[in-house]
Amino acid sequence: MLIGNAVHNLDTKGRIVIPAKYRDDFGATVFALKGVDGCIRLYPHEQFMQVLEKVRGGDVTKNHLRRKIMGSVEQISLDAQGRILLSEGLRSEAGITDRVRMVGMYDWLELWNEASLEKADEELSTEDELKLMAELGLA
Repeated sequence: MLIGNAVHNLDTKGRIVIPAKYRDDFGATVFALKGVDGCIRLYPHEQFMQVLEKVRGGDVTKNHLRRKIMGSVEQISLDAQGRILLSEGLRSEAGITDRVRMVGMYDWLELWNEASLEKADEELSTEDELKLMAELGLA
C-alpha cells in the first residue's frame, strides 16, 4: 500500500530514488504517466493493469482520450540503487526540476513539484476539506 510522503532531489541525470518504503510495492518496473492535476503518477504493475482495464472499456468514441493516456505511459525499470530515470517530457509537464515531493495515494505514487502541490493544497478550503472528510465518514 502506497501511503505517506517523502521529499527527494533529482540527480543531474534526471533520476530519483524511490524510497525503500515504496520499493516493495513496485518491484522492478514502474509505469509512469502524467496525472490530470499536474503531477506524475507512478503505478506498480498490478495497479497499472487495473488502469488498463478501465481505459480499454467503454465507448469507442473515447479513443482520442485513450491515445492520449496510453501514448503518455512510460515503463521504467528501477536500477540497483532503487532509482528511476524520469524523462525530460514528464519532468517538464510536471514542472519538476530538482526537489520532488512524493505522495502515496494507496494504489499509485504521485510526484509533485513542491510549489505546485502547495498551490493545489491551498485551493482546498477548510470548509471543502471538512465536507469531504464528512462524506468519507472521517469527520
